[in-house]
Amino acid sequence: RTRYLAETDVMTGLANRSQFQSRLLDLDGSQSGMPVHGLLLVDLDGFKLLNDTHGHAMGDACLREAAARLKACCGPNGLVARIGGDEFAVLAGPDLDPAGIEALAQRGVQAIGQLALSASVGVAHHRNGTGDDLFRQADFALYAAKAAGRNTSRVHSD
Repeated sequence: RTRYLAETDVMTGLANRSQFQSRLLDLDGSQSGMPVHGLLLVDLDGFKLLNDTHGHAMGDACLREAAARLKACCGPNGLVARIGGDEFAVLAGPDLDPAGIEALAQRGVQAIGQLALSASVGVAHHRNGTGDDLFRQADFALYAAKAAGRNTSRVHSD
């Protein structure tokens, strides 16, 4: 129970930022047995307005539903985590090649779009480098998705 509470976001049931950071440091999978092939950073567009307009109870319900939709998109071989208020991350496992990771990002955008929200997604493929490098690349791609008008995904290119 203590481990569950230490590694889980109580509101959504997803992995929390601590568990995400641990897996991000284990890119080769030597500790977890699950190498990381890509990272998706997901930001809910317009969440603050929804929360301010409809209240925190509605905002919390939307966060839970967005989490469930992302988890359903990812299947069993990826880690889906809530890493901030309306921010999620997906660590894609070895079952997905670059095209599969990019398709996953599009499925995430579509799944969130069925709510009263949209999502911007930044994608980075792990080729080499550290977890910090991968996060930074996905973050750059996320900002590119937001600059492109939101409700879309963008891939970091080297």
